[in-house]
Amino acid sequence: MYISKLSIRNFRNFRNISLDFQKGVNTIIGENGSGKTNILYALRLLIDENLPRNIRFYESDFNRSLNQWKGHWIIIQIEFSELDVSEEAQAIAMHKAGTMDEYDSTKGTYSLIFRPRENKRRELYECSQDLAASEVELQAILDSITLNDYELTYRGRGNTDFSIEENYRKYVGDFDKIAFPDPDELEDIYGIRLYGFSIPNELSCTFIKALRDVEADLRSYKDNPLLSLLRGKEKSIDVVKKDSITKKVIELNEEISELEEVRDISGGIANSIKQAVGETYAPNIEIKSEVPSEIERLLQSLKLWVGDSDEPDYKGRVGELSLGGANLIYLSMKLLEYEKVKALNKIANFLLIEEPEAHIHTHIQKTLFDKLHSHNTQVIITTHSTHISSVSKISSVNILSRSNKEALVFNPSNGLEPSRITALERYLDAVRTNLLFAKGVALVEGDAEQILIPVLFKKVFGISLDEIGVSLINIGSTGFQNIATLFHNDRVRKNCAIITDLDTSILELPKDEVSDNVEERAYRNSQKSGALRKNLLDNFCKDNNWVSPFYGKYTFEVEFVKAGNSFEVTQLVNKQYNREADKNRINGLLENNEVNVYGKEVLRLANSFGKGWFALMLEEHIDHLTYIPPYILEAIAFASPHVTNQTLYSIAKYRLKSLIKNKFESDKNDYSDLSQQFEANENSEKAIDFCIKKLPEDQLSKFIKLQKL
Repeated sequence: MYISKLSIRNFRNFRNISLDFQKGVNTIIGENGSGKTNILYALRLLIDENLPRNIRFYESDFNRSLNQWKGHWIIIQIEFSELDVSEEAQAIAMHKAGTMDEYDSTKGTYSLIFRPRENKRRELYECSQDLAASEVELQAILDSITLNDYELTYRGRGNTDFSIEENYRKYVGDFDKIAFPDPDELEDIYGIRLYGFSIPNELSCTFIKALRDVEADLRSYKDNPLLSLLRGKEKSIDVVKKDSITKKVIELNEEISELEEVRDISGGIANSIKQAVGETYAPNIEIKSEVPSEIERLLQSLKLWVGDSDEPDYKGRVGELSLGGANLIYLSMKLLEYEKVKALNKIANFLLIEEPEAHIHTHIQKTLFDKLHSHNTQVIITTHSTHISSVSKISSVNILSRSNKEALVFNPSNGLEPSRITALERYLDAVRTNLLFAKGVALVEGDAEQILIPVLFKKVFGISLDEIGVSLINIGSTGFQNIATLFHNDRVRKNCAIITDLDTSILELPKDEVSDNVEERAYRNSQKSGALRKNLLDNFCKDNNWVSPFYGKYTFEVEFVKAGNSFEVTQLVNKQYNREADKNRINGLLENNEVNVYGKEVLRLANSFGKGWFALMLEEHIDHLTYIPPYILEAIAFASPHVTNQTLYSIAKYRLKSLIKNKFESDKNDYSDLSQQFEANENSEKAIDFCIKKLPEDQLSKFIKLQKL
């Protein structure tokens, strides 16, 4: 028995989501604030017996994207699969209801429903039956609803998926069309109340919270996992040993109480009180040692003493350890506590772990994840660690992504063939897993692009690709399609730009390829490969709005010079070459207007130094006056439709200040005056429009226009 699906409706930052889970270990990844903690809390509300059943919900628990929360329902629904024939499991098994002719007794649902009470639901139903009902009448009913008019109910055997919009409108209500169901007719649709039967009591669920303040938890009586492990152990201690320890503690207390220093203090307090209130009213005072003699309380006084692995002879308090060391100990004890709970033979075992990566070395993160695969246990981990996600199976990953007032969920393996899933899992390492966390992705296939594109964007716009949420991934020898297939309406709904070259020949080739010399044949073969690549990518992206290819006509180095950046390359030449004759000759070729001249020379330089090293050397000569090649600017604009006006405002401010300090000699703009006018606009949107109007040919203006296409 395991959780195969979790659906959440209108709860916190989730308007309407579904997560699919597999047996074994499942990973939920996402950026900060995407709702990872809320997912685990939603699960715990249904399966963790340590949480009370009479949970209170507040207005803030309703999703903020609702026009108004009143009248709407919060629904958290779990689907279980592979139920056995036990009475406990069958209590939540699917059953015949509505129009269903068959049911699957190996599947079951358990739901939390927070909804208006029956009298308010009836008012809504009667309003919808009134042919003359208006939005005003509906609003009057909704306005009268308070949280006191809501009820919380837990139900099993439901057979309706409320994450399907049609079902929600039909069985909860269509607020736009003023259509609400009769509360007397549909109770079976929502499932049956499990009177006298508690599903959480039949499950073992251990929750390991995010490791942020472990030292405080280890000092706490409530949250200390050591106390949980020790609880009940006093019952198994031999009676003779128990009596011997108790006797020794009593004797110790008496010995401490009889110390002369202790008796002096006791007498001093007694005399002070008598002098203050007199003999008649003064209480009798005595100081006694109270080391607990009960075995249970003695065990509760035990504390962990630990030492680092490289100092085996020294042990100290937990506070002396590094944060990572303390986290490891806490995590280990919680896992041991889980094994203790698991041994109670419940019908299913669940282990929920929240962000285990805090302060833990990357090698330990991976090792920990590998060892979590446990027999007969379903593990659900939330993380924003690329190291944990890199060893997670794509088929057991759910991706959370922030959106406007709600979070979205993506399943990266949905609809893919098993062989394709396996290939992706082998490919994704800790670096490339960044693409699962990004808001947008740009794929490249060369070291030069990987090195220079982020530098170009940072120097030209004053902000990094990371800051706008775009991951640039070098796919190496892997085909673009193998990775880009992740980005699809059925899987990860984020924009993915493919940046590649057509490798068009910079030489004019003979009409008859039989006439090619060795050099021309090489250029022709590259050109053919580029044309084939374009055909394949165009077909691959044709019906997918989330992926788009962007082509440079020639190779990246040639496109860089073609964009107007011969100056940057000549600066590199001046630094790397000593002889003036060499400098003059090379720079003369680079500044030539013919692509077969400057293109051939820049490729010679790149190949001579090595393309990656050439890019690294070129990096230091790039500044805000460097031009980003148009196809690359288009690709980044496609990958970042989420960029806000505030971010664009910051970029514009940076560009204007940079141009005040340094501009082209031919540029007649007064950037000091433009900067003052820009900042005088009342809001960021108007300031950006001003920038586009006054500087239509600036790279930022072009970037913004591309985003709006």
